[in-house]
Amino acid sequence: MPRIANVRERRHQPFWDTLIRTTGNPTVPLQNSTNLFGNSNVGNLALTNLQVAGQLASDQTYVILALRASLYFNGTNRRANYLRVNSQLYWTLIVGEKPMFQAPCWYFPAGGGVWGFDATPATGSIFANGEPSQEAILKLARPIVVPVRQNFAVQASFYPMGSVSALDGLNSGATDDEKEIKFVLDGLQTRDVQ
Repeated sequence: MPRIANVRERRHQPFWDTLIRTTGNPTVPLQNSTNLFGNSNVGNLALTNLQVAGQLASDQTYVILALRASLYFNGTNRRANYLRVNSQLYWTLIVGEKPMFQAPCWYFPAGGGVWGFDATPATGSIFANGEPSQEAILKLARPIVVPVRQNFAVQASFYPMGSVSALDGLNSGATDDEKEIKFVLDGLQTRDVQ
């Protein structure tokens, strides 16, 4: 489709990528360090909405205003997965070759998703990374700008606590264990008008 010359539109659009989305054991085990927004998930909307690996398509720009980490666990090990991932997973946003923001997972509330608890012993508890509210997200004090054709990535790094590793629970589990970890860049996209 042809684009309209010298006309750009700005829209609020989150971009996400997925560290893990599986039931039971993952086909490819997670490592201590993984970069998101690369080649592996492009083309699968359940995993990412990025169209080009490592950068925005065409001559788009992006102003990152908020960062989110979405955690979802269900099944036998859900409580341990929530607690261990929140305390052992660290995220680093990299634009170009420069780390722009780095913090532990608990610092990035999702601002949505399942929240609350269930006192029924058979079903256990329900947890979430923050409350399901737009106010419960990490809003940046200063926007982070991703200029035209600039590469970016988000690095997920696990640091175990003693002999207890969150990776053990993520890389194994019962067949009913559902596991999903996503990272979301939230901001303003500028793109050509078609």
